[in-house]
Amino acid sequence: MGVDTDAVYAWTFGINAAICGAAGALVAMTWVVHPYLGLPYTVRSFMIVILAGLGNVMGVFVAALGLGAAENFAGFILGAEYQAAFVFGLLVVILVWRRFSLGRKRRVLR
Repeated sequence: MGVDTDAVYAWTFGINAAICGAAGALVAMTWVVHPYLGLPYTVRSFMIVILAGLGNVMGVFVAALGLGAAENFAGFILGAEYQAAFVFGLLVVILVWRRFSLGRKRRVLR
């Protein structure tokens, strides 16, 4: 009785695999495919998750728009060749800032 969740999960996985396969076929027609093709997108996705947090959909939306705006602004100011380097630099700055800001909030329990 009710919705068969195993069937829904199986269909969702199958549809996702088909969409990813079609997208991969379209990408392979336009770009040279190599193992490091998705690295910049992975770094951007990782940075968005660091900024927004897991499970925060609105935060992910705001972080993605903010990162895109900052990246394009850096490309305009620094030049297109430093646009990807700006994302890596911003990632390092945010990770260091988070490390020190979280370290200050630790208290010793008595």
